[in-house]
Amino acid sequence: MRLLEGQKLTSAENVKKDQLAFWNGQGGEIWVARQSHTDMTLEPVSKALLSFANPGLGEHVLDVGCGCGATTLDFAEAVGPEGRIVGLDISQSMLTEGERRARLRDLNNIKWITADASEADLEGYDLLASTFGLMFFGEPVGAFAHMRRFANPGARMAFVCWRNLDANPWMKVPMDAVRPHLPPRPTGTPNAPGMFGFADPDYISHVLTEAGWSAPQIERLDVDLDIAAGGGLNAALTQTTQIGAVNSWLRGQPGDVVDAATESISKALTPYVERETVKLAAGMWLVGSTP
Repeated sequence: MRLLEGQKLTSAENVKKDQLAFWNGQGGEIWVARQSHTDMTLEPVSKALLSFANPGLGEHVLDVGCGCGATTLDFAEAVGPEGRIVGLDISQSMLTEGERRARLRDLNNIKWITADASEADLEGYDLLASTFGLMFFGEPVGAFAHMRRFANPGARMAFVCWRNLDANPWMKVPMDAVRPHLPPRPTGTPNAPGMFGFADPDYISHVLTEAGWSAPQIERLDVDLDIAAGGGLNAALTQTTQIGAVNSWLRGQPGDVVDAATESISKALTPYVERETVKLAAGMWLVGSTP
């Protein structure tokens, strides 16, 4: 599906308001608390993006939607002390955690900024990078056009985003397990801002070219993710029910519903348990472009 000229999937202001409220409220705090587990789960993705982006010594990198800074720190090490990283996110609590982690690794070439990349005055960059942070703009064409304005000569962009739900059993298996316990959910709008906002590669190309970027290089990335982070089935259950789609579905449900749903998730994940890991397939796009 492609958007018609001038068509909007949702109100950009409502999207922004919802994102700010979630990531600067309890949602952001929970993600900070779960970040070490999440980092271990997503380590294969972080390594793949770093290789795909290929940051050079001395480069200036803008990491959009950097969260707690897992990839920000990797980019900071890759560009060396002569390079500079700007970690940008709308969540102050997550950026504070990123700063703490940077101090532990003695990285002094990172500037952390709380801002919306679709409208903020940005620093010039050689590389615009993001790990699952570019699918949430209410007006994506306008957002990418805005970010493009700050590119240095010869700059490039590299980011990773999710393919569709069917390509991601690590999400689909627990979501399917929970579904029978809850009222039917509305059918999602294709290409709407959110986790799967860039699942369609044709839509990615449309957004970027409309925003003035080059026709993108889009590569499949398929990995197995250990959603237990080496902690066994109980750790996988805790992670699955505390962050992400399943958590949002169960939030506010009666205790007996949550208990029954959690038991169903446990049964659904049991076939994937191998010692202390719970590995399921994950499908993403690696996307590269130039201004």
